[in-house]
Amino acid sequence: MVHIEERVEGKKKKYYLAKTIRDKDKVRKKRIFLGTDLNNTQLAKLKADAMVELGEIDFENVLNEKEIKEIEGLKTKLNNKIASFDKDSFYELFVSEFTYGSNAIEGSTLTLDETNQVLFEGISPKGKPLVQVQEAKNHKEAYDFILHNKRKKLDTKFLCELQRIVVKETRKDGIGELRTVNVRVGTHVAPPFYSVPRKLTALVKWFNSNVGEYNPVVVSAYFHAVFEEIHPFVDGNGRSGRLLLNLMLQEKGFPPLIIFFEQRQAYYNALEKARKEKDLLPLIKVMKKGYGKILKKLG
Repeated sequence: MVHIEERVEGKKKKYYLAKTIRDKDKVRKKRIFLGTDLNNTQLAKLKADAMVELGEIDFENVLNEKEIKEIEGLKTKLNNKIASFDKDSFYELFVSEFTYGSNAIEGSTLTLDETNQVLFEGISPKGKPLVQVQEAKNHKEAYDFILHNKRKKLDTKFLCELQRIVVKETRKDGIGELRTVNVRVGTHVAPPFYSVPRKLTALVKWFNSNVGEYNPVVVSAYFHAVFEEIHPFVDGNGRSGRLLLNLMLQEKGFPPLIIFFEQRQAYYNALEKARKEKDLLPLIKVMKKGYGKILKKLG
């Protein structure tokens, strides 16, 4: 449960956002200092940002024991299957499928075969927009970037660099920087641009504080859902977000993940469910189905 705590010290009143956390048989609290002598408007704004940093759900109880066991089983099967493949062969297969699926979700018309030809044969398909060819090349470069990037913590600079690679040479503005305009994604009106730096910083702080505390699938799903809700960039949010999802899973020993084009509507619905109801299960089910489809493709 999340609530505001007030503490009076002399003539000053200090405000904290506190969250009660049940850890097995123990109960503990996490607090974030909001400020001193705040009015209602200031308090509401600071509370909204601190809610992101604290995490708005009960992370310990997102998955039950059966669901955790199923995910661990899938993880083991897929990791073993991947290990049986030649490393370069799997890399080409995965990067082609991942790039094709992620870009197709965003509207690219390149087929899987055409994507593979662009990435690994240097062939540009006739009759397809050059911007889509560049997007495919960018996506591969961005995946290589997260695969080989060595860092201690996640930060906004890293996120901006990832987005820069994703959209470079495909647009003239909004490259490698947080958006300075308001945007709408379908029916979702993203937070106003001036709140993006605060909200993204709060999300990054949450991730760095909790990456080792909860199940990696839950952590990555929550980050992904909130990242897409914030929509920090003018363009490239979906592709960057799915790349980050892979980064977070792979750093915790999980196999690389693809959200396939065929899952697009279920994926969008799951993000909406997470945004409106703070329910991560639909998104985790999409992730599990993606893993299942990879396993079937590998035979």
